[in-house]
Amino acid sequence: MSVVKVPAMKIIGQVALANTIDVNGSFYSTWQDFQDSEKAAQVDQQLLETVGETNRVGLVVYAPESYQYWTGVAVPADFEVPAKWHAFDLPAGSAFMMAATRPEFLPQLPLNFTLEKVFDQAAKEEVALPKSLGHSEQPYFLEKLTFKEIDAVEQQQYYVYISPEIEALEDDLN
Repeated sequence: MSVVKVPAMKIIGQVALANTIDVNGSFYSTWQDFQDSEKAAQVDQQLLETVGETNRVGLVVYAPESYQYWTGVAVPADFEVPAKWHAFDLPAGSAFMMAATRPEFLPQLPLNFTLEKVFDQAAKEEVALPKSLGHSEQPYFLEKLTFKEIDAVEQQQYYVYISPEIEALEDDLN
């Protein structure tokens, strides 16, 4: 748990908009669709063979009034994106990182619950995070789970990128 440098990474998978969130505040149904995808199993197999591990990434890209939620996998830069999947190039940056003491993939947890836990831990460690991720230069919240066997999570880490907040348009109107 500390401030770390997160390397740039390519994330492939599916993107959901804020209005597709489940009633409990999670993206569980989105994750179920992703996990049931034949392509996810193929990507996992390819990563296990070439890199020795696979992963799951939940990425929130905030905007001032909304956000995108990515369900996917972090892959090498030259990895081919499966048909009907999308790619997001997450830039390198500084982030507050919190590691789970007991890694467990629980996509049914509400997104705000998880984010609040990370913000609370950062406050305990006296790490200042952006007040509004939607107004920060790097508006990212990332959960990354690593697997050597798809049914056994080895590591689970949460990252809130730390970057200056940009002036909002409404600030110019006053």
